[in-house]
Amino acid sequence: MEISKNVTWKPLGEKIVAVKVDSGEYYTMNEVSSLIWRGINDGKTVDEIAGLISQEYDNDDTDSIKKDIEEQISEWKQELLIL
Repeated sequence: MEISKNVTWKPLGEKIVAVKVDSGEYYTMNEVSSLIWRGINDGKTVDEIAGLISQEYDNDDTDSIKKDIEEQISEWKQELLIL
């Protein structure tokens, strides 16, 4: 899993803004989505990203966190933001 080469992005405080170069569509991510995005950029697995989110938000429900991560990844794949 990796960020599409057709996407440019940058941090904006705790959030991330991503732009599809070919269409100009842009996406502003909340803090949790930004953690997922950074994890993908760093080559982390869903389990590793879930662990980071669990620590950051003091939430031990990793099954629920993984489900949310997988839903976000699926959405980004549909939008061709990640491959």
